[in-house]
Amino acid sequence: MANINKALPILRFPEFYNKWELKFFSDVVKVNQGLAILRSERFLEYAENRLPYITIPALEGKRIEYIENPKTSVICEKEDIIITRTGSGLGQIWTNNYGVFHNNFFKVEPINKKEVVKRFLYYYLLTNTVQRKMWVSAGVGAIPDLNHSDFYSIPYYKTEFKEQQKIASFLTDVDDKITKLTKKKTLLEQYKKGIMQKTFSQALRFKDDNGNEFPKWELKKLSDLGVTLNGLTGKTKENFGSGKLYIQYKQIFDSSKINIEDCGFVEITPSDNQTKMKYGDVFFTTSSETPNEIGTASVLLDEVEEMYLNSFCFGFRVLQSVLYPSFSQFLFRSNSFRKKMIPLAQGSTRYNISKSSFLKLKVYLPSIEEQIKIANFLSDIDVKIEVLNTKIEHSKSFKKGLLQKMFV
Repeated sequence: MANINKALPILRFPEFYNKWELKFFSDVVKVNQGLAILRSERFLEYAENRLPYITIPALEGKRIEYIENPKTSVICEKEDIIITRTGSGLGQIWTNNYGVFHNNFFKVEPINKKEVVKRFLYYYLLTNTVQRKMWVSAGVGAIPDLNHSDFYSIPYYKTEFKEQQKIASFLTDVDDKITKLTKKKTLLEQYKKGIMQKTFSQALRFKDDNGNEFPKWELKKLSDLGVTLNGLTGKTKENFGSGKLYIQYKQIFDSSKINIEDCGFVEITPSDNQTKMKYGDVFFTTSSETPNEIGTASVLLDEVEEMYLNSFCFGFRVLQSVLYPSFSQFLFRSNSFRKKMIPLAQGSTRYNISKSSFLKLKVYLPSIEEQIKIANFLSDIDVKIEVLNTKIEHSKSFKKGLLQKMFV
């Protein structure tokens, strides 16, 4: 009869063959819970006697706070592991942080560092098996909450120290690759942003194939460049889910170019009087929770037979002899245009924009020939960014598969 207290991972380095032995976290780790510091005792400025206060907003880069240096053991060093132990983010694993951590976190450390490799432990905590166990142990209340005893009761399969080191080293290499690709993508995005700022402020000008300058940019009113289009009308929730393609609100908000694969479906009857969208149409969000999100634009750059637009946005059908569709993708997301669009937001709890106000806006446009040059250059950068993004996603999927197969 097989020993149920021992098991083998699916994927393994060939030099290791011993079975992994079943333990519990209580056998191999110790946890410390952080401190709840009153908001009145936190500071936004760094001082010599203050330590960073690690909270979820701090980890997400939203709000960095400090507290007076406490005489406490709940200090997180750079290589320490902390886990979100409550709330919707339960089970998130964080490293490379320094400071005093909030009581929404556990710090997890090996009891014996000669038996458990800390980096191996970090990856073990990321596995689907442990993540599910933490959520189950946290209960089914309105706010999930993981306590010490429940965490300690989670099973842990132990293997020899050298195998832990090898697994940790291999997965660290995968993480390093993801980090490098992400940094490269970020730098390319920053480069694109800089080029767009210089281009639409006309600090940077393109030249024709012979090296000659293009004509000066001309100021145009949007009402002279095209007409607005209405989204779907008279539809109820029962009409969605099947039928013809329609562009959803989130598609416009998420990308400057419509991805047809993300479209939804809507039933259209022969008697419907709905506006069909086509190649070159630009779409704008008419409603948002903040002024900064109002009028976000996206362009349809695919030929389509029949497609419609959601009712919370409006379309803008441009004169393509004056405004090159691919150029629209960048023009209406440029800082110079956003600065004109945001002040049009009206409302208090939710903000809206009127099409009549939109049509009164003016934009500087280069010649069609220069528009094509600009659009091609920026599109090439977008292609490179997308290639990097694909590599990042593939590397993340590869890592996810390793986490499932290299651990018991």
